[in-house]
Amino acid sequence: MTTRINKERLNKFISKSHSKWIEQADYYELNKEWLDKSALIAIKILSTLRNQSSSQKDLATSIGVSPQYINKVVKGYENLSLETICKIEKALGITLIEVPSYESSQVIHDSFAPITYAIPRYESKPIGSEKSDYKSHSNYNPEEEPIAA
Repeated sequence: MTTRINKERLNKFISKSHSKWIEQADYYELNKEWLDKSALIAIKILSTLRNQSSSQKDLATSIGVSPQYINKVVKGYENLSLETICKIEKALGITLIEVPSYESSQVIHDSFAPITYAIPRYESKPIGSEKSDYKSHSNYNPEEEPIAA
């Protein structure tokens, strides 16, 4: 009797549909780079809204989108366009993404210029073409006494 009652209680918590956690995990692995950055942007937006005592609805109104869209943004689910990012930055007075400035063409041109090396050239003589500069005398004297160690 108690077993049947326990099974009934347990069945209340069991879902009738299959879990989609494998599909969700695959989706996250495929989109990890932008999802991670989106989460960091969401944290910065939420932190700024809290510091400014503002709401998601106020942000939505100021940039001309629905509050539901902002909710997706702050949950990190939305793949933001540059236009939307710029609107959010302007509305909140913050920087979400910083792009490095473009270097002048002269600097780029100089970085690809070939490096010139000054290699000294010595006159070489082909082997056997002339008398060599061999010195027949030697500083080695085999008749020296060995030193006892």
